[in-house]
Amino acid sequence: MGSLDPADCDWVGPDGRIVEGTGGVDAGTMSTLSVVPCVLSEAVWLTPDQQVRLLAVACVVSGIVRLLADDPGTEILHSLVSRMCTTLDHCGATVAAERAAL
Repeated sequence: MGSLDPADCDWVGPDGRIVEGTGGVDAGTMSTLSVVPCVLSEAVWLTPDQQVRLLAVACVVSGIVRLLADDPGTEILHSLVSRMCTTLDHCGATVAAERAAL
């Protein structure tokens, strides 16, 4: 959290195009998270439900980073990060329940 940098958020360049910032997250982490949707079809050892949960986790984690870097005020007013964390909790609880059933 300490590395998040609001100065590195998305902005509009001089030519009017949107320039995507990283919010202070290193390129390797964002690259890893952004590739998940592309490679899920290759993860044939995962059930479709597990693939959906993995996709949800990757999207939520990258979304939390962007939300906190881009608009922390909205997060505070609307508790968006806590709602996103509920999604993460659900994904983890479902995995734990599957393991217990084995």
